[in-house]
Amino acid sequence: MKQQTLCIVLAVLLVSVTYADALVFVHTKTCSSCKAYGARYCGYGYIHSKGYVSCDGATAIRNCNDCQRRLGRCHAGAITECYIG
Repeated sequence: MKQQTLCIVLAVLLVSVTYADALVFVHTKTCSSCKAYGARYCGYGYIHSKGYVSCDGATAIRNCNDCQRRLGRCHAGAITECYIG
């Protein structure tokens, strides 16, 4: 029984690490830019008033390094945000 519990804990840990690494909020100047980063659609929130749209589900940017490679500004805190453009 201990081995089964250990496997479950390890699996949950791995999923958590993968999810945390992939959770980056990407913001660009245009919706067409969002599509280029693999976003399903772009949304308009409070960021829109600052000249950015949110790229919902942008799969091409997974961390600050990906953001900076695309000449973006990255802010890593409780959530990771990438501003491109």
